Amino acid sequence: MKYKETTRSGGALPWLFQRISGVYLAIVLFVHVVNLHILIDGEIGYAAIAERVATPLWKTINISFLIVALFHGLYGLWIVLEDYIHIGWLRVLIYGVIATIALVFAIFGTLTMITFQYGG
Repeated sequence: MKYKETTRSGGALPWLFQRISGVYLAIVLFVHVVNLHILIDGEIGYAAIAERVATPLWKTINISFLIVALFHGLYGLWIVLEDYIHIGWLRVLIYGVIATIALVFAIFGTLTMITFQYGG
C-alpha cells in the first residue's frame, strides 16, 4: 500500500497549539478588559490608551496577542476549509492566500506597535 501524504497526516502539534492559543487569547482578553474598563479612572481617551500602549510591556503583550490571534483564527479557518476543498491546486492557492494574509498582518501590526510613541 502506497502512503499518500496529506495535510491531515499527523497534526497533533498544531492541534495542541490551537488549544493553548485559545486559552492564551481568553486570558489576555480578560486582562485587557479589566485593565481598560475597570482599572482606568475617569474617561477612556486617546491619551490614556496611547500612554499605556507606548510602554514596552504592553507592546510585547499586544504583539504576542496579534501573532497568537492570527495563528488561532487563520489556522482554524484553514481546518474548516480543508474539510470542504478537495482539489489539490485550490488547496495550495487558499493556503498561500491565508499564509500571505497572516504574514502581511503580522508585519504591519508588529511594525505599528514597535514604532508607536506617545508624547514625543
